[in-house]
Amino acid sequence: IGLVLMLRLVGALVFGWLSDRYGRKWPFIANNVLFIILELGTGFTQTYKQFLAVRALFGIAMGGLYGNAIATAIEDCPKDARGIVSGIVQQGYAFGYLLATVFARGLVNTTSHGWRPLFWFCACPPVIMIVWRFFLPETDAYIERKALRERTDSIEKTFLAEAKLSLYRYRS
Repeated sequence: IGLVLMLRLVGALVFGWLSDRYGRKWPFIANNVLFIILELGTGFTQTYKQFLAVRALFGIAMGGLYGNAIATAIEDCPKDARGIVSGIVQQGYAFGYLLATVFARGLVNTTSHGWRPLFWFCACPPVIMIVWRFFLPETDAYIERKALRERTDSIEKTFLAEAKLSLYRYRS
């Protein structure tokens, strides 16, 4: 678990940059495809070193997905709802651990494959997320930011323009 959590930073930086630059949709979908590959791959590892390597890569995918998901969830939320929505998303992590425990109880050591069916099974839910996200448009906030970036033609100018806009909205 420690290795996975340490490498979340790498995923957050890489996929955060991709999400801010190219939109939330396609990095989210790519991230979930990576989840599927790594979950299946985990189930096929033969040594502890292979297991650690695949789980380390999983940490990168995990870090990349969280920021994208939270940005998508709260960018267009009313300001009064952002705290509760981000809290719900944050608790999804704990709920995922609970589900993993339940599924481990039902899948681990119930076949001749031992612990592997748990990881193979966990490759399925991201398929649902891919289909769901495929049909959702980009958030209005991202579309505004993209238009602002195209007008200013510079990340620094975009950042300053966004800061001024946020300050103006805060004062209003």
